[in-house]
Amino acid sequence: MKQTLLQRVRASRNLESAWRTIQENGRSSKSDDVRADIAKYQEDAAGNLRSLQRRLSSGKFKFPPAKGIPIPKLDAKGKKTGKVRPLVLASVESRIVQRAILNVLVEIPALKPFVKTEYSFGGIRSEKSKTTPTGDKIPRAERMSAVPAAVKAILDTIEGGARYVACGDIQAFFTKIPKPAVTKIIADVTGDTEFTAFFSEAIRVELENLDSLRKYRADWPIEDIGVAQGNSLSPLLGNIVLAKFDAEMNAGDCRCIRYIDDIIILAPNAKAANARLKKADALLGELGMTLSPDKTSSGAASISDGFDFLGINFCPGAVRPAKKAQKKFLASIDALFVEGQKSLNLMKDGKHDKRPHTLLGTLKKLDGMIDGWGKHYWFCNDDQIWKNVDAKINAKITHFLGFYRDVRNAAIEERKMGLLGVSELIRIDREPFSYPKMG
Repeated sequence: MKQTLLQRVRASRNLESAWRTIQENGRSSKSDDVRADIAKYQEDAAGNLRSLQRRLSSGKFKFPPAKGIPIPKLDAKGKKTGKVRPLVLASVESRIVQRAILNVLVEIPALKPFVKTEYSFGGIRSEKSKTTPTGDKIPRAERMSAVPAAVKAILDTIEGGARYVACGDIQAFFTKIPKPAVTKIIADVTGDTEFTAFFSEAIRVELENLDSLRKYRADWPIEDIGVAQGNSLSPLLGNIVLAKFDAEMNAGDCRCIRYIDDIIILAPNAKAANARLKKADALLGELGMTLSPDKTSSGAASISDGFDFLGINFCPGAVRPAKKAQKKFLASIDALFVEGQKSLNLMKDGKHDKRPHTLLGTLKKLDGMIDGWGKHYWFCNDDQIWKNVDAKINAKITHFLGFYRDVRNAAIEERKMGLLGVSELIRIDREPFSYPKMG
């Protein structure tokens, strides 16, 4: 018997696949809450998934209210603008189910054009095998997605003759997506009222802390217009809503490459680029959307002069992390060392002994940060950038080691191993036996 769509959603293999994706994304999250939730769920992932499957099968699963987190928006100088990015933090189980629904939707033939589009690259990522069925390794370039795929498309377009560029950002994109319209499309495509009702619940936004958000309450997509940024289904819904936009923006001799709400227009001349930018504004206006004035080009620029997009700097002969991305990465390393210095001082005085902030613990976290940042830019070709950033990191390490040396020299002997990050025998928990009295 053929499985219904809801049966496919709650299938063990699908839930496990969804959990792997949520787990991977959560581990690299900048939110302490997200990482903590993932770690807690992981303690008994198999049992938690079985429980989730039982509740889904019996119809007892309900999407609990999420938490609204106002992320302050910054201007070009890094100062708060008074506006916020409305982030919705759903429970781990909600995110797993939303991803499981997406896994089912992307396999529906009628939705394929919205899943994998020629000029839209962000948000919808599927698990891609690293090897062929015979065990041969598939080159990384052939299984690209997300930013690397968008970068390759830009380079291909430049190779094809594009000489001018204009960039833009769709303002408050996710908060402008009409839920009824996309739900109707899902209903028409699936012909499954039960599944559609469940889908509607998956994209509905209910916040547990709406009252505490005060003046920012209107920024959250709790009505019919708007979906939650962070919901696995949101990028697909964005692709559905922007299908006409993507098609018309790529007609003729111009290309408009979109990464969720970021767009880049590549054209053979400045006139064509500017005309296409105006067209983008008009098409978005029909959808009740607009380009962000703060993040959109005022006009076309020559590709030969270089440009930034998605944190990548493109200039003749080079593809590299943008200066802003480099600065942000180095600032995160500074923050790590500041925390490490504070902790070493506290440990010296016997006030705490958190191993992640010892010398070895701090350097281990640094190693992970460097490894992750470097792998994110695996497609960049400017080796001098890596040398320059490595030199700056090395200088920061030297300074931190000097601080550690001074703290260690001032610490009492029994604290020195702990400062390093090596276990001290005297501090290991034990329950010693009592030697019996004799005679």
